[in-house]
Amino acid sequence: MAGMAIKEKYDGQCNAPQPAESWEGVKDATKEGAECPSLNLYFGYYVGNEDNCLNLNVYIKSLPKENNEKKPVMVWVHGGGFLYGSNKSEYFGPDYLLTEDIILVSINYRLGIFGFLSLEDESLGVPGNTGLKDQVLALKWIQQNIHSFGGDPHNVTIFGESAGAASVHYLTLSPLTKGLFNKAIVQSGSSLNPWALGKRNAEDAAKCMGYKDKDEKAVLERLQKDSQRNIVTGVFKIVDDFKARTIRPFSPVIETPSEDAFLTEHPLEILKSGRNHQIPMIIGYNTAEGMLIELIRRTKSYGELPKNLEGEVPWDLKVPPTSGKTKEIAEKIRKYYYDGEDVTEENVLKTYKLIGDIQFLYGIQKAIRLQKRNCSQPIYVYRNSLDGTLNFFKKFCTAKYFKTMVLINFLGKLSGNSSLKTVFQKMSAKLPYNESEGVAHADDLFYLFPTFFTPKIVTGSKEDCDIYKFVKMWTNFAKSGNPTPELDEKLNNVVWKPIESEHIDNVLGLDNELKLIKNLEGERLKFWEEIYEEYS
Repeated sequence: MAGMAIKEKYDGQCNAPQPAESWEGVKDATKEGAECPSLNLYFGYYVGNEDNCLNLNVYIKSLPKENNEKKPVMVWVHGGGFLYGSNKSEYFGPDYLLTEDIILVSINYRLGIFGFLSLEDESLGVPGNTGLKDQVLALKWIQQNIHSFGGDPHNVTIFGESAGAASVHYLTLSPLTKGLFNKAIVQSGSSLNPWALGKRNAEDAAKCMGYKDKDEKAVLERLQKDSQRNIVTGVFKIVDDFKARTIRPFSPVIETPSEDAFLTEHPLEILKSGRNHQIPMIIGYNTAEGMLIELIRRTKSYGELPKNLEGEVPWDLKVPPTSGKTKEIAEKIRKYYYDGEDVTEENVLKTYKLIGDIQFLYGIQKAIRLQKRNCSQPIYVYRNSLDGTLNFFKKFCTAKYFKTMVLINFLGKLSGNSSLKTVFQKMSAKLPYNESEGVAHADDLFYLFPTFFTPKIVTGSKEDCDIYKFVKMWTNFAKSGNPTPELDEKLNNVVWKPIESEHIDNVLGLDNELKLIKNLEGERLKFWEEIYEEYS
């Protein structure tokens, strides 16, 4: 395995990325590049290089030979709410995916204000979507250079999870990306999720930084003079309670039309018109996406459950809060999800279902239906209910001693001694958890990538078999566009068929045993379809 880090030029705090400058001789790119300025997703400390964070990692089994057949390329786009994350191998190790004959590339993109500041004044040159444009430049680099690593630039699959999935979905909608990839895998996110579309945000930037300036030019000038550490600290002062009623300020936006614009129309209009890229796709979700609310509550010192369900009325319904309709919709939500009961800790599973449906599943399934209506290419849909010992985010969400578990894992990360790391992992595994049904948001990651806290996987174990399911189908799709091109006993000899109608049939039930199932959430999501039809 060879790891390569290829740097690009970091041109200003909020400007579009520029190609890397050339160099003479041999460049040592065997070490991973810096993270983009942010807070560490797991432990909350500041990370990031203030000079250059736009790098990508290329992982290959062995150096290519001249006559070798070109290999399919898989490009990973990390998630993290457009605020967190990086391409570091300690979070997204290549070991599992490289058991198959592919090349893995993981990319960085700017986050928070650096990646998603968006100003109305066109003369300031900050229209937004800088983080997405970073992704586009990385894909262009791959097209120009991946052949040198033995990769096939004509067989590139982009894939991502959560905000990475929304990014991948946006990449399939943008006119800037035509010809840069051939297939896409979208895991637990889409451009139609309420958290995935933002707004012009100079006022939000000024507020979080404590600036009194209201003028966009003045705000931009102050940001450009401020330190990146201060800017990161300011961004995370914003209360992110993950309510559907709230427009998240630092997310992708619709730009004013221009030659360099990434997105100039609402994603819904692009999908309705069929002007999205016509490529094969895998799209899916986990059964308890809404369990993510527990992690948010625990990092906010056990915040209250959403007693006021008006906060779960999606902002894109554009229902004025003073109209009385938000109360009306909130009462419908209470009757449907809670049988008219109050929201309590005792019925918290209903809250997970509500949050999962409106924040993830409704937007994901709406995107699937529209793409099926207007796309001739196959769409493979999965429902992940695989609940095993590798479901670490579920553990983070439900651990009874959350802070203790975080500390144990942090000590394990700091320890360079493998035997000590094993001790820390065992200690973490023994902490008590609340039993909850379903697979939490981001739990699928640990079947595709080892992390710094992943235990050693024993060959032939259940964990080994579960990893095989994800890796084999994902890499099969990258190679041929078909996740199950031939019968495989380890995949229960299942043939994963693309959906045949907008009703989303042929869903792959990803569990201990793989099987095709009906759309188990379809009836429930009709509730939201009716809400949007009545109120939007």
